[in-house]
Amino acid sequence: MAPWTRRQQRLLEVGCGPGRFLQFFWESGFDVTGLDASPAMLELARERLGSKAELHVGQAEHLPFDDKEFDVVALLTLLEFCPEPGQVIDEALRVARKAILVTFLNKHSCYGTAKRLSRESRGLLSKARWFSWWEIRSLLIQRAGKRPMMAASVLPGPRRTWSAKSCLRRVNGRLWPPFVGAYAGVRCDLVGDAPLTPILVWKEKVKLRPVGGPASSGVNSGASFQSAYAPARCRSHFSMDDVENSSSRFSTFRPAKCA
Repeated sequence: MAPWTRRQQRLLEVGCGPGRFLQFFWESGFDVTGLDASPAMLELARERLGSKAELHVGQAEHLPFDDKEFDVVALLTLLEFCPEPGQVIDEALRVARKAILVTFLNKHSCYGTAKRLSRESRGLLSKARWFSWWEIRSLLIQRAGKRPMMAASVLPGPRRTWSAKSCLRRVNGRLWPPFVGAYAGVRCDLVGDAPLTPILVWKEKVKLRPVGGPASSGVNSGASFQSAYAPARCRSHFSMDDVENSSSRFSTFRPAKCA
């Protein structure tokens, strides 16, 4: 996330689902707003957050907000399920003042390659459009121009190595360049404000569980690829059942810098 002070800063998550990320952003100090195409998901978010968040029903391609109404806009594993990802980014850029945050499924990772080779036709991920880091970078440059970006990824190993008992758990829990891991994120800065306070996008410690274990009811880190519910049109969340509080801390790190 953009490393500015979070007090009195407004953050919009597009495709907020049941509000797990919204809860994290609120706990980090943001004034949070969520938008989702599914009223049922927003009901779950309301149960989770109460009056802490403003919640809206809407579509990612046509955000019901004014220009630059928010300081930060988050698109977390959302573009995979949108027919027009460029239009979604355009709308995010329109309503964001400081930065947008995009996380995506890396099709060139070990996990992404295995999913393609398996040619699975069932499950949520079979309907997702997986991206490469270069495709996401190109899309952002095309829509936002050449802006400062910082990117990183987690979970470089095959899915069977995501278990808490795996000897590669530390490898999967550290930050890698954005083209390596299965789950990647990029921050695109829109203004030249000097950083004041580093913000952790994932501040929880890595807590891996054996593959096949029950899904966590805690804050979703965004690293899970199996979901109990299918997304409504252009909604992101499919919580990773195999990883709790995802991989590491997308925190004060030294990720790839992109001009």
